[in-house]
Amino acid sequence: MDSRNRGGVTTKNLVGDVVIAREIFDRLRQATAADPAILAELCREYVAEARSTVAKLQKALAQRDATEVRERAHYLKGSSLMIGARTLAQCCGRLEQMGRDSDLEAAEPALDQVIQALKAVEDELTKELGSVALPAEGSAA
Repeated sequence: MDSRNRGGVTTKNLVGDVVIAREIFDRLRQATAADPAILAELCREYVAEARSTVAKLQKALAQRDATEVRERAHYLKGSSLMIGARTLAQCCGRLEQMGRDSDLEAAEPALDQVIQALKAVEDELTKELGSVALPAEGSAA
């Protein structure tokens, strides 16, 4: 099921989950209406930080560091909720719980879901704001 509302950001991925919650994103858009470049910058910074956090999650998982998995997943969950990326936040919540429980047996597939959800968020932000919503390729961010 792929549902799109071009007037806003409520879109669904193939499993029917909302990629970016319209009401949250619309509030961000309204808050930055005086200078739309601020919204693009906010999205760029979010994506750059999310990518960095995923890299840290991958490293923590490779080292079987449950505490770091929990902390990084919690961080990405919170920032994702702020931008309206609920599905990504839910995926992070599952990974966070695995870290809290020190049970990383299913963490690799959970991290794959986080990566897929982040890609979906990036795609939706690009559709909504254009390429300015993402960090430049090869940038330090």
